[in-house]
Amino acid sequence: MIIVLALVISSCSNMRYLDEGQKLYTGSKVKIESDEKISNKGDVVSELERVIRPQPNEKFLFWRPRLWFYNVAGEDPGNAITRYMRNRIGRPPVLFEDFSADRSLQLMQNRLFNMGFFDPQIDYQIKEREKRAGAEFTVTLKPAFTIAELLPIEHDNEIARHINESLEESLIKPGRNYRLSVLRDERERITTHLKEQGYFYFHPDFLLFRADTTGGEREVSLSLALKTNIPANAKESFHIRNIFINTAFTLIEEQQINDTIYLEDGIYLLNNNGEFRPSTLKRAIFFEKDKLYNSNDHDLTLNHLMGLGVFKFVNLRFIEIRDDDKPYLDLRVQVTPMDKKSISAEIRGVTKSTNFAGPGLSLSFNNRNFLGGAENFTLNLDGAYETYIGKRETSASSWEAGASAELTIPRFVVPFGNGLLSPQFIPRTRFGLSFNFRSRTDAFSISSIRGNFGYLWNQSVTTQYRFNPFIFNIFSLGSVSEEYQQIFSEEVLFRRGLFEQFLLGSEFSYYYNSQLREQRKHSWYFNYNIDLSGNMAYLVIHGLNLGEEQEEGGYGIFNQSFSQYARNDFDLRYYLDLGHGRKLASRLAAGIGVPYGNSTTLPYVKIFTTGGSNSIRAFHPRSLGPGSYSSPDTLQTAFNIYQSGDMKLEANLEYRFSMTNIIKGAVFADAGNVWTLKERERTPGGKFERSEFLGQMALGTGAGLRFDFTFFILRLDLAFPLAVPYDDSPGYFQSIRPLDRSWRRDNLLLNLAIGYPF
Repeated sequence: MIIVLALVISSCSNMRYLDEGQKLYTGSKVKIESDEKISNKGDVVSELERVIRPQPNEKFLFWRPRLWFYNVAGEDPGNAITRYMRNRIGRPPVLFEDFSADRSLQLMQNRLFNMGFFDPQIDYQIKEREKRAGAEFTVTLKPAFTIAELLPIEHDNEIARHINESLEESLIKPGRNYRLSVLRDERERITTHLKEQGYFYFHPDFLLFRADTTGGEREVSLSLALKTNIPANAKESFHIRNIFINTAFTLIEEQQINDTIYLEDGIYLLNNNGEFRPSTLKRAIFFEKDKLYNSNDHDLTLNHLMGLGVFKFVNLRFIEIRDDDKPYLDLRVQVTPMDKKSISAEIRGVTKSTNFAGPGLSLSFNNRNFLGGAENFTLNLDGAYETYIGKRETSASSWEAGASAELTIPRFVVPFGNGLLSPQFIPRTRFGLSFNFRSRTDAFSISSIRGNFGYLWNQSVTTQYRFNPFIFNIFSLGSVSEEYQQIFSEEVLFRRGLFEQFLLGSEFSYYYNSQLREQRKHSWYFNYNIDLSGNMAYLVIHGLNLGEEQEEGGYGIFNQSFSQYARNDFDLRYYLDLGHGRKLASRLAAGIGVPYGNSTTLPYVKIFTTGGSNSIRAFHPRSLGPGSYSSPDTLQTAFNIYQSGDMKLEANLEYRFSMTNIIKGAVFADAGNVWTLKERERTPGGKFERSEFLGQMALGTGAGLRFDFTFFILRLDLAFPLAVPYDDSPGYFQSIRPLDRSWRRDNLLLNLAIGYPF
C-alpha cells in the first residue's frame, strides 16, 4: 500500500510541470462492437492501438517513470548525472495537442482494410479530466472477408509455368481471412522459387494480385498476374559460366591481377599468393559451371565464406554474359582478408551463481589462418579474483589463473564421409588443451589439466550438436584449509573420489533454440548432455594389466584413480511472449550421474549443486540438500562440500515486464533440490526416495529489477524461502513475517548478477 501510494503521489507530481492550458496525453482505447462473432478480436484491438499516434509516455502502475526522471532533472541540468537522467533515461511529456484523432482514424481504417475488414465504421470520443486527456475509439465491424480462390497466371510462357507450378505451396488458402501481409509473403515466396530456378533478375514487385469482391458472401477472389513492363532479363533463367575468386579485394586501391590459377570446373583463383589453400576456398563455393543460378547456392556461398572467419568482407558480383545468344552469369567472388594475427586484452567483471564476484583479466592471441586452410588458433591467459558478496559471518575469497590453447578446423577431420550434414553450415573440428588453478581461502585449492578433441556442427539455424569422442581431465588437490584437512584425513575414499582422479571419456550435447529464428509468441530452448567416462580406460588397463591397484581399491595410473561414471542432464525452457514487453519464462532442469566400476563418487566437477543467483534464488549457493540434510552449525557459513548430490531436479517460473526501455521488472518462483543415490553417513536424509522427494523440494519466491544497458544486463533479485526441506516446523510452507526484523534478517536474500538467470 505504501508503494502504491508513493507511485500515485509521484504520478500527480508529473502534472505540476505542465504549463497553463497543457494536458498530458494519456493514450487511446479501442472498443469493438459487432452483431456477429469477430475472430481474434483481442489481436485486432492490439493491432489498432499500435497504429494510433503518438504513443503516450510509458506507464508502470500509476507512475510514468521516464517522464518523472525528465521532469526531476529540470530544464537546465547542472551536472552529468541530471543530464543523463533527462536525456538518456527521461522522456519529454507527450501532450494532447500532439494527438490528431482524424489522423489516427485514417491509420486505423488502412490497417483494418489490410486485415480484410473492408467496410468498418469508426467513431471516437475525447476523454478529458483535469490535466489529462485521451480518446476512445468505437469500431463497428462485420466479419472479415475471406479468400474464395487464387487463380493462376493466364500466360503460357516458361516463367508463368514455373509460377503456376509453385502455387501448390501457396500461402494463400481458400477459407482464410484476407490479409495484405499474406499477399506480400506470397510474392516473396514465388520470387524465392523463381530464383531457385535461375531467374536471377526477378523481383517481387513484378507480381500483382487482382481482387474481386463482387461474388457475395463476403469473399475475395484473387487472380495472379505479371506486370506488363518488367525487364526482359527478369523473364530469363541464367546459367553460371565462370567463377573468379579474388582473395585480395579492396575498395581503396584499383585492382591489379598479379597471378591467376585455374583450379577446375571453370573456377579461377586470383591474387592468392599462396595465402589460402585452394581446396578450402573451393569447398565454400556452391555454384557450379553450366548449372542454373540458384539463390540457395548464393546464400550457402555467402554463409560459408563468412563462416570461415578469415574475411572482413565478402561480395558476390554477377555479370550478365551472352554466349551464343544464351544468358549466362559470370560470378566474381570478392573477399577481403582480416588481419591474420591479433592480440587482445579484456578486463571484465565476474559474477557467479556461487555469489562470488570480482575483477578478471584475459589476454588472447589469435591466428585466423594458422595452416592456410582458415584454421583458427587461439591462445588465452586468464586470471580472476573474487570475493563472496552474500550475507555470511566469515569472509571468503578465491582466485584463479589459467591458460588454454585451441585449434579449430572448418571441416570434419574424419576417416569417413559426412554426407548427412546440412550443407548450410560449416562443421568444425576442435583440438584443445588447458590448465587451470583455483584457490578458495575457506576450502582448498585445486589444479587441473584438460585436453579434448571433438566436433561441432549445426543441422539448422536452431539446432546444434557437439561431440567430443576424446576428453581427458587430470586433477590435483593442493593446499587444504584446516577444517578440510580433518575431513579429508577421515575420509580418504571421499577425497580420492572427488579430487584425486583423472577423467578419460566422451561427451555429447544437443542444443535447440527457437529464439534464433524470428520473434514468435512461443519459444523453446532445450539442451541435453550425456557424459561417459572410464569405460575404455578400464578395459585397456584392467584387461592388459597396465595399471596399478590402489590401496583403497580400484585401478589407477601414477597413483591416481580414473573416474568411471555415466552422467545425463537436460535444461528445458519455454518462453511465452504476452506482448507489450511482458513475457512468461519457465525452466525445468534435471540430471543424474551414476558412478560405478572404478569410482564410488562422481568427480568434483561433475557433482550437482543448487542454490544461488541462477538457480533457487532464496538460498545461498550449496546451502541446499542433499534431500532433507541440514548442515551442522559448524558448517553453516562455510563451503560445505557435502551439500551436493548425484541427482538434481529444479523448476523456475518468472514473469517479466518492462517498466521503461532500460528498467525491467520480474516476479519469480523457484523450486528444487539435489539428492544422492546412496545413503551416506555424513548426509543423513540425502538419499532419493520416490515417496519423499516432493516433500524435500525447496521453494522460494521474490521479485527483481533488471537494468538493460544494451551491452550488458545488471540484475538484482530479492528472494525469500517458502519451503525449506530441512525445517522441522509443522506443515510444508514456512511462515512469512515481513514486519519481523529477525525474519527479514534470516530469510531475505539479495542476489546481484549479470544477465538473465535463464
